[in-house]
Amino acid sequence: MTIRRRHFNALALSCGLMPLQAWAQARPGLLNFALISPRAVEQTRANWLPFAQRVAKAMSQEVNLRVFESQAEIIKAFVAGEIDIAWMGNVPALEVVEAGSGSVFAQMVTKEGSFGYKSVLMVPQGSRITSLGDIVAQAKSLRFSDGEPKSTSGYLVPLYFAFQKRGINDTKTIFKTSEVGSHQQNLKKIAQGEVDVATANNEEIGFFERDFPELAKKIKVVWESPLIPQSPLLWRSSLPLEAKRKMKAFVYGFGATPEEKRILEGVNNLSRFRPSSNLQLVPVADLEMFKARQAINNDGSLSAEERARRIDEVSRRGSRIELRLKLIDPALK
Repeated sequence: MTIRRRHFNALALSCGLMPLQAWAQARPGLLNFALISPRAVEQTRANWLPFAQRVAKAMSQEVNLRVFESQAEIIKAFVAGEIDIAWMGNVPALEVVEAGSGSVFAQMVTKEGSFGYKSVLMVPQGSRITSLGDIVAQAKSLRFSDGEPKSTSGYLVPLYFAFQKRGINDTKTIFKTSEVGSHQQNLKKIAQGEVDVATANNEEIGFFERDFPELAKKIKVVWESPLIPQSPLLWRSSLPLEAKRKMKAFVYGFGATPEEKRILEGVNNLSRFRPSSNLQLVPVADLEMFKARQAINNDGSLSAEERARRIDEVSRRGSRIELRLKLIDPALK
């Protein structure tokens, strides 16, 4: 991860945010705010910084802002108790909730009022590919760039709706080559002709059109998924009740003034955050359980006994997740 430390530390100290080296030395009263980065780290930090400043003011606490490039790393940090508040995708949020480390308390609402977005498969503008059927039929000659394995819109949703429904459980087995990238990286790869097919989502395409208009003209979407719930905000389960109530009052009410509207638009083209809960993750949990069962059923190397054991493990996990998702944090009541 490349970070311009001197520049960010000056920003952090001037607005009540702590520099990154203080992360490992967090003290009582510090609020650790983590973000996943679908684009460049510096860009994500800059987009969220004004909002983080308002959080610090509303909570009367210093805020330590940290941006993660890896879904796995943000999950690890949250489960380890290093994070108080976080924005991340639905799949990593499910792992945090499953571990009992955090709860969903808010959901993004776009400037257009949308509560969801769509995964996409895209190809270069000049490609003869026009459909998912073309992709599957020509896969052996195509270079593919997938999303991170823990990305909801970049990986899980395309895998399930585009490929598993066609009997393909592992995209690595059908394409000529397969690699991984963030949404922005995948968009650039397609625009620059480095791969033939890649995943992203419709919102990131909008940001790409804004930030890289010439490159965006070189991209063509050939498949869209059903609607995916907008990404959530989570808080640490053990965060004091009063802090949670204060946080939700701030977050739910933010966006009332012209300045706040401008800040939210800069964050991710948002209009507001609406109240939410772990129930938001039910569709993602269903996808995860389906993926796990399909992997077992299609593994020809398993004995009947081992297959039955693994299916039982998945069923038990599904029951645990279902119970977690039904739990309502006392601060939300």
